[in-house]
Amino acid sequence: MKVIDFHLHVGTKEHWTPWVMDYFRQNNPYYYENFSEKITPEGVASYLKTQDVDRAVVLSEYAPKATGVVTNEFTSEFCRNHKELIPFGSICLYNKGALEEQAENAVKNLGIMGFKMLPTYAHFYPNDTKLFPFYEKVQHLKVPLIFHTGTSIFKGSLVKYGDPLFLDEVAQEFPHIKIILEHGGRPFWYEKAYWLVTRHKNIYIGITGIPVKHLLRIFPNLEKHQDRFIFGSDWPGVPDIKPLIERVYGLPLNNEIKKRILAKNALDVLGLS
Repeated sequence: MKVIDFHLHVGTKEHWTPWVMDYFRQNNPYYYENFSEKITPEGVASYLKTQDVDRAVVLSEYAPKATGVVTNEFTSEFCRNHKELIPFGSICLYNKGALEEQAENAVKNLGIMGFKMLPTYAHFYPNDTKLFPFYEKVQHLKVPLIFHTGTSIFKGSLVKYGDPLFLDEVAQEFPHIKIILEHGGRPFWYEKAYWLVTRHKNIYIGITGIPVKHLLRIFPNLEKHQDRFIFGSDWPGVPDIKPLIERVYGLPLNNEIKKRILAKNALDVLGLS
């Protein structure tokens, strides 16, 4: 089966806060030893091949008080000329100008193919109407949004912003934006996240960080909405990606559903083949 990892981070100790680097050192010694000083697209692409990952969404990040800063420009350049790496931007809330202008520049000039939103790390409510011009621009540009939902472990994060129910209003006001609820509202708000899938055709659940062996217990009606679940790893927050893929293979689901989770749904969201 093809595999698309919809949740990959790149960066070095220059990008991440010290406590994030400590987390990587403890939980992913391979990354810490091989990529914490310098990271290259060739090195990441080679690693992905060892993990049986065909393509990966590479995420930018603007959260200096919590995790760090990986700029849209860095991500764009990192992914350039590497088809297996799909660049996603983020928005800077403090010194980069109007959000809709950031979106326009990122997509049209940097080749960004979507945006990662970090409410818990950057401290904003997703349904704040100040964001609506940005959402309007994103809808016009026809690119998807990933929202971090649920808990966050890093210092500086505020979990109150991670309730997926805030996306109910956004999905309703902007029905043509494909919205991925990453982490599915873990662990407090799984039921809310799934309810949003049943209510809005433009909402998906990213299974990054959700224990795969419990996926069908957490979302017992997954098969009914099999076109709305998307695989991701959160590497380098995890030591390896391949074991997560193998756990998806091991789920008591037919192969067509596994193909959807591992690649097809992601490709549909991205408008790729």
